[in-house]
Amino acid sequence: MPDERTAPMPILEQFRLPILLLVAVTTLAGALLLLLNRPKPVTITVLPPAPTPIPSATFTPSATPTPEPYLVYITGAVATPEIVVTLPYDSRVLDALQAAGGPLTNADLERVNLAQRVADGDQIHVPTRKAANRQTPSVTVIVVTPTPGALTVYVVGEVARPQSMVSLPAGSRVEDAIRAAGGATDSADLSRVNLSQRLNDGDYVYVPSRGATAEMITPTPNRPPLVHINDATLEELQTLPGIGPSLAQAIVDYRTEHGPFMRLEDLDAVPGLGPAKLEALRELIAFD
Repeated sequence: MPDERTAPMPILEQFRLPILLLVAVTTLAGALLLLLNRPKPVTITVLPPAPTPIPSATFTPSATPTPEPYLVYITGAVATPEIVVTLPYDSRVLDALQAAGGPLTNADLERVNLAQRVADGDQIHVPTRKAANRQTPSVTVIVVTPTPGALTVYVVGEVARPQSMVSLPAGSRVEDAIRAAGGATDSADLSRVNLSQRLNDGDYVYVPSRGATAEMITPTPNRPPLVHINDATLEELQTLPGIGPSLAQAIVDYRTEHGPFMRLEDLDAVPGLGPAKLEALRELIAFD
């Protein structure tokens, strides 16, 4: 009977260690392979929702009222005197005379400013040449807000084309008006005419002769003289209502530092000028 101590070992017992080693290597290789082949992590970015815009207030332009027609009373040397005529807004004396049938042949149109704008309720009298005394035009003084653009001026007297309605660019002077009417004649007394005076829309320019005795200012404005705010002196600024020496100096200082004023609202930045004073200056200043 064989000895149990010398009996052979089972096969599994003989190869147990290599088998365990092989299994361990295989497991490690598989784990390494899975680690190398795993997908890259996906980066998730959370984007917050865009803020809901707040609707801005809708600008509603204010309606500009349509100016009503003017009623004007016309007398004197016209085809239909003592008549009340209806004229559209922004009409001039010339339009009023035409609405009354036009001037008569003996009408003295040198004494009527045909370029002057009319206002509701005006009376326009057209004198005849027989009148003994010469006087300035009798149309009611009207204040008109100046706007940049062409000026319409009436030129009479010693010019090549007297009684002319001429159009001039903003900033023109009396000399330009006389030139537009063909120039002064040889009989013109230019020593009595301020050729450098700045013109306003609707002005009346009269050029007297050397022998004339009539006293007429040239030009005869249809409104108070405008103060040109961007080049006015301290003295000129103080002729405006509510503008004293200190406020006039503040205006000069501000325009020197910030440049010329472009519109009325720009003056609101000057210390001491409030809405009430600006409204009082609206029709008395120009920005060209």
